[in-house]
Amino acid sequence: MKNRLVLIIVTVLAVCFSFNSKAQDSKVMVGAGLGYATDISNLGIFAKGVYMVNDTWEIAPSFTYYFKKDYTNWSSLDFNGQYVFSANEKNSFYAIGGLNLTFWKVKLESSDFGVDDEYLEGVGDLISSELESNGSDVGVNIGVGSRFALSDKMYFNADIKYTLGGANYLSMGVGILYNF
Repeated sequence: MKNRLVLIIVTVLAVCFSFNSKAQDSKVMVGAGLGYATDISNLGIFAKGVYMVNDTWEIAPSFTYYFKKDYTNWSSLDFNGQYVFSANEKNSFYAIGGLNLTFWKVKLESSDFGVDDEYLEGVGDLISSELESNGSDVGVNIGVGSRFALSDKMYFNADIKYTLGGANYLSMGVGILYNF
């Protein structure tokens, strides 16, 4: 899971930097922040990239890792488009729409449900000292967001979106974006 997370983040950053090398005025922002998801009921950290296609449209992939809770790890990968409906030099407000992939993994060990490993010795393959299950759900994102200039290159970012699909939840995030 950690290898997949590193690969995704490196890929997103590489794509963002490749767009940046072709532009006189940078159209790329990269940042990170904290998020919360309602049905996951936990905080997470996210990495986000924004590529400004034109004054109206932006492409904004992001990855969120939610902290482990109740023996469950959650993460989400979003491929969003952002329609900027109001902007000036310092602020912008936008609608969010896109595709979401939500990943989950549950892992219980014998000690998690009150059984010591010594009781499992000799039973062989009949009983495992570990129970693990994982999966993923596909969904659609709908939401709104804003960006406020803190300096010439630094922006405060806030998003709220609802994910509809196999996993339904409301997520909110705040973070910092840096314009390269």
